[in-house]
Amino acid sequence: MISIATDEREIVFIYNSDIKNHREIFAYVQSADKKVNALDITKEKITGTLWSEVAELLGKEVKDLLHTDHGTFVQKYGENVSLENDGAIKILQNEPEMFIFPIAIRGKHAIEPHLYGDVTELFGSDSGKINIP
Repeated sequence: MISIATDEREIVFIYNSDIKNHREIFAYVQSADKKVNALDITKEKITGTLWSEVAELLGKEVKDLLHTDHGTFVQKYGENVSLENDGAIKILQNEPEMFIFPIAIRGKHAIEPHLYGDVTELFGSDSGKINIP
């Protein structure tokens, strides 16, 4: 059971404000007619428990939140890296640049949007209101 608010009227958005794609997706999230609880991992340390709960909502393990085949990860750690959940939590907590895709949660539904339009799965937004940074 997740310990963060999982309300249908609120979107929890976990992101890295240093990554342009995350900021663009965040702009779409803000355009929703919902309260937004934004957790910027460059400014707030997410607990291991919370990472585990978020991964569970996504139907994944924490280690699956790190995209080990992504160029950013491969450049730092190499190819074919095998991770355990504890190691993945440490990376997520200490190296926010390895958090490749943000996570959006509404109620008990979580997604890992790769493009800003992907978050519309959680809401019906008016794209005319969006101011992309």
